[in-house]
Amino acid sequence: MNITSAERHQIENEMLFRRMNEKVGDDLGALDASYIEDKEIYMIRDADLLINFKCECSDKSCSIRIPLKLSEYQDIHVNRDTFIVIPDHQVDPIEKVINSGSKFNVVMKNNSTPAPAKGKQLHDTTIDNSRADG
Repeated sequence: MNITSAERHQIENEMLFRRMNEKVGDDLGALDASYIEDKEIYMIRDADLLINFKCECSDKSCSIRIPLKLSEYQDIHVNRDTFIVIPDHQVDPIEKVINSGSKFNVVMKNNSTPAPAKGKQLHDTTIDNSRADG
């Protein structure tokens, strides 16, 4: 199925937001590993620590955070076509809600696109979730 350029940009924005969120988890894992190496086990973070992940919607100006445990976040993203978004931040033409909750929804892409290149900039899109933020 073909996707439009606008839909591709929306998907790429979401992928970039997910990449930013994944980096947080990677950095925490590396920090824990260094504590283990230095025999400072008491410094390892609590497994129940909530991390404020960025909403992975298409709107490059969205600044809403979603509090989740890292393990919950990782479980959601076992499938690379899934993303976390605030309710009503999904874009129906490119994704469907597969799990809804009061604080966030899990959406799955209708189509896949190659991951954007590392360091790629966010796209301007027609998506504006600022009206839903407040």
